[in-house]
Amino acid sequence: MYLNDKEKQEISKEIENLEQQSSAELVAVVTKRSASYKYISSLLSISILAFLSILLVIFTQISSLLLVEIQLFTFLILYLLLEKFDNIIVLILPKAYKYNIAKEYANKQFSNLGLNRTKTNQTLMFFVSLDEKYVEIIADDTISSKISNEYFQEIVDTFIADVKNNQLSNGYLKAIQSCSQKLIQEFPIQDNDENELTNDVIELG
Repeated sequence: MYLNDKEKQEISKEIENLEQQSSAELVAVVTKRSASYKYISSLLSISILAFLSILLVIFTQISSLLLVEIQLFTFLILYLLLEKFDNIIVLILPKAYKYNIAKEYANKQFSNLGLNRTKTNQTLMFFVSLDEKYVEIIADDTISSKISNEYFQEIVDTFIADVKNNQLSNGYLKAIQSCSQKLIQEFPIQDNDENELTNDVIELG
């Protein structure tokens, strides 16, 4: 659980307040990590093992049998350590790579959760991937046609700072409040408005 019950209720209430004044649908989605990165553990283990093997061959008179035994043992230890302390993998990966992974996962969830299939195409997803320190606001077609990505990017930048400071709940509340006036102005509530999506925070495994 990434948010306690009180924090979830506060975020849901903020979304409800917005949707009482705007026809836009806002959905809060959070996940711990956008990928397992298990293949990175294997690649890193193999790379370290290859470097160690080269050093042993060059600087020692090690036998082939002993070299193979050392390689197997070293690979096993490295892989298990990286699996146990998998946060190390996330820390050492380039930010651009992690962001690309998280961005792809965010867009996948926008579709998986059915957020792209509302009647009005006025959905806004606030997506957070905690380990990657990644935040994205994905807007459906109708919203994108009236509000620029640059506008949302300013909100995202502030939100990322809150995530890095372990202020996830405050980040969500500030982000929702920041875009509320714009959404109400561009997409005012309609008489036939229907709340198609949940106001509760969606926590992905």
